[in-house]
Amino acid sequence: MVTVLTPPGPVAYPIIASTMKRRDVKVVFEGNAEVKLNAIPLLNEVNYVLVSRMLVITPGLGKKIAVWKKGSANHILLDLVLKLYNHEAEVVFTDDPAEVYKLYKEGKADSAVVTTAVTRDGLYFEDLLSAKGFYLPGICGAEGLNEDFETAYLEGIDLFKEDPEGTSEYVADNLPIYRPSTFIESIFKNSEYSLRKLDKPYVFRKA
Repeated sequence: MVTVLTPPGPVAYPIIASTMKRRDVKVVFEGNAEVKLNAIPLLNEVNYVLVSRMLVITPGLGKKIAVWKKGSANHILLDLVLKLYNHEAEVVFTDDPAEVYKLYKEGKADSAVVTTAVTRDGLYFEDLLSAKGFYLPGICGAEGLNEDFETAYLEGIDLFKEDPEGTSEYVADNLPIYRPSTFIESIFKNSEYSLRKLDKPYVFRKA
């Protein structure tokens, strides 16, 4: 039996999917657990990279950039990019992730930090950071080594590949917040999900 602590975001989707078939996986959204999932900037250290190429700045680095929630991983990564590129921009925050792209489309910002469920037209954070010599192995990961977690997460990815629609509906029904199953299906299709065990734990360093 393995307990996995996760926020209800994209990193959670495969581990939730695994509970369709497995009874030895417990997914919790608060408290503590052997394995913790989160965006890489929010983990103490990273043992597994789980989701890559999921976050873009669309259409590019503007002068007024919309981003979800002050202090979120999206904001931390944007702040890092702005510092590394010595790029001055006004940052526009919203507490509603669905509002970020809307602010851009309505002209209240000239660029936005969004997931690939919204668009793949833009600059990927891994590429932006790599160009400045900053290594970011992915967007989301896990802290805490556990073999049961490894097999469960990979099984969840396989379930998405076998039946994207049905698996997305199951995950949507088992989240503590509302997310349309179409959003879940889209983010899985347009991002890179895997389980990459790192030889040495990765520690995110802010610039």
